[in-house]
Amino acid sequence: MGSVPLGFLITTSVIFIIVAAILVAAESSLSRLSKAAVEDLIEEGQKRAKRLDTLLDQRRSTALSVRAGRIALQTAAAVAITIAFTHGGWPWWVILLLSIGVNWLVAYFVISVIPQQIAWRNPEKVALHTTPLLEFMLKAGRLGSPIVELFRKVLPASPQTDAEARAEMTEEMREVVDQVGETEGFEFEDREMLRAVFELGHTYIREVMVPRTDMVTIQADVPVSKAIALFVRSGYSRIPVIGENVDDVVGIMYFKDVVSLLHRRPEDSKKLVRDICRAPHFVPEMTLADDELRRMQNARVHMVLVVDEYGGIAGLLTIEDLIEEIVGEVNDEHDRNVVEPEELSAGVWRVPARFPIDELGELLGMEIEDEDVDSVGGLLQKAMGRVPLPGARAIALGVDMTAEEAVGRRRQVGTIVATRAIIDPQEEGE
Repeated sequence: MGSVPLGFLITTSVIFIIVAAILVAAESSLSRLSKAAVEDLIEEGQKRAKRLDTLLDQRRSTALSVRAGRIALQTAAAVAITIAFTHGGWPWWVILLLSIGVNWLVAYFVISVIPQQIAWRNPEKVALHTTPLLEFMLKAGRLGSPIVELFRKVLPASPQTDAEARAEMTEEMREVVDQVGETEGFEFEDREMLRAVFELGHTYIREVMVPRTDMVTIQADVPVSKAIALFVRSGYSRIPVIGENVDDVVGIMYFKDVVSLLHRRPEDSKKLVRDICRAPHFVPEMTLADDELRRMQNARVHMVLVVDEYGGIAGLLTIEDLIEEIVGEVNDEHDRNVVEPEELSAGVWRVPARFPIDELGELLGMEIEDEDVDSVGGLLQKAMGRVPLPGARAIALGVDMTAEEAVGRRRQVGTIVATRAIIDPQEEGE
């Protein structure tokens, strides 16, 4: 066993793993594509689009060939990895445990999860880039078709999994929407809305949630009377209540509960927030959006906390976030369109929160650089150490920034007034 060079084993296993991962990405992207999407690529003049259309007509045969190739490569890589461990001179049981552990990690993360996530986010791009490989696998599969047919006759067909059934049904419905969309009298917006409904079945809630860094929270030991000010400044009607840190969410405070309490019993204004907040609901970040939408509707829950694989808070999700995935962004009647930079007075500028800090530096006649953030809003948030609310002020990198009004349903600061800070360098960022 030790006669096989270690370098050769490592090199071949890495090559096998990479090719297997590419095959998984190629198959996943092919399963996500609809006929209409490929036809759009053809109209755009994308190279390989016509070849991809041919593969789409033979989707099942291509998928079987790709899976067979992936299994062969994955098996070869596992054997190479196991043999490589024999060079360490360890007892057989150590080699067995190491090979099982490493091969499982490689099979699950490197060959399965990561390539699928990449393909699901950019199915058209991945499919176009892997078209030659898919064509090769299809031709190779035809050479081995007699063997495949033999096994298909001898072995019983495997039952279709829920995921496969869901994917197949979603693809069929996409095709129906695309075909109906080509008829007259079917508006483009209606077609896009229907497609968005079906896309929810492949969208994880972590893709649409409010990330942890953008969450507005309130401490559990704050008096109810002071909570009103946070509601007014933030514009939210529900705010998570935390204990020691963001990962310690003890409840959800509702604006209507606070107003009702203060109206009925003004003497309870000194009560703590933790005493009137409602129980929080938690959901894993890998939950599918359509499943969570139905669950929230049935449970009459408007806000849930999204937890990551380690049990920490990854963000929060509202039922409005899910609805926006279908109908598009919902704006408040007081929201304004994105503004252009405006000079209010000499050296004082109003800029959008997403305005690049280097361009702000050009307006102020100074150089602004930061390795962690790119926007003015990000710089303000970094300087404050929390999500800025209207009226918040901070100084960083020689810039004096004041947050203005919040915009959008998520009530994020839309514009910031910035000017050169007149302070000593030692005071910067305080």
